[in-house]
Amino acid sequence: MGIFDDVTGITRPGQANGAGGITALMLEEFAGLVQGTLERKSVLAPRIPIKTVRGTNTITNFGVGKSTLQALVPGQTPNGTPTKFGKASMTIDTTIIARAALPVLETFQTSYDARSEIAKEHAKELAKQYDQTFFIQAIKAGDLTANRFGLTAAGHTGGSQVTLAGANDYLDPAMLYQGLVDLITQMRLKDVDPVTDGVIIGVGHQEFATLSMAELLVNSEYKTADGTSIPQMLLKAHGVAVVPSNNFPGGQNITGNILSNAGNGNAYDGDFTKHLAVAWAPEALLAGETIALTPEVFWDKLSKSWFIDAYRAFGVAPSVAAFAGTLKKP
Repeated sequence: MGIFDDVTGITRPGQANGAGGITALMLEEFAGLVQGTLERKSVLAPRIPIKTVRGTNTITNFGVGKSTLQALVPGQTPNGTPTKFGKASMTIDTTIIARAALPVLETFQTSYDARSEIAKEHAKELAKQYDQTFFIQAIKAGDLTANRFGLTAAGHTGGSQVTLAGANDYLDPAMLYQGLVDLITQMRLKDVDPVTDGVIIGVGHQEFATLSMAELLVNSEYKTADGTSIPQMLLKAHGVAVVPSNNFPGGQNITGNILSNAGNGNAYDGDFTKHLAVAWAPEALLAGETIALTPEVFWDKLSKSWFIDAYRAFGVAPSVAAFAGTLKKP
């Protein structure tokens, strides 16, 4: 019987090409875990398109004013009519990160996969922050009384706003439903088709329960771009998805948001204490990211610790306000 070589005879599945660090190939599982968990925990990530922003920190959406019709008179050459343009911009100026550090001794002594559990927690917090950010800016788009392009007299409008008559009307399912229908109707009058334009209604869980208990919602499915089916509920008789979330900021006065700073005028702060719902289509927002969600795990020789990171840099701002609207308490 030969002597077993306990050095060359051992397979280290975590090594890359049989050399180097023994955990080199474990990073991909960590990366997939963060991305997968975030997609499951976020109610908006599968629904909202976001542009890649490189080579600049600002992206711009241009607005085009309406055209003017005129009667063609035989024998006369029609005059041209001017078309106005405007723009709305969004700047990405903050990178957010979730980081954990595991000292070498505790890493060896832990009986469970701490890095995997930390990765899940990173993803949860990033998903919460992501959803709240989009809800905030959707509300701000819906609250605009004029469009961001400066084209009010040229075909563009502000958002739609509906305010319930009584302070407790939102507790009555019929009145809450009527408020949402009024909001959708206002948007329709601005040439927004809530179904074909992909409008969704964001609410808190209390409002969602009020509607569902009164059978004002119906079951459906939403298919993402990659073909994934997501169960959802639609507003009865109108076919608009109603998305409940603990990250809907209604009832809160938000200050000191992680993305707010003096440079963007604290754009992610706001008083949302009276907001009950927000309806918006993707066109209502201008969203971009410079650094996509990036998970990492690495060994630091200086501190003798494992670091578990997940970071990203993105931003969002109101764009075409007509595609958004809000329902509020008086």
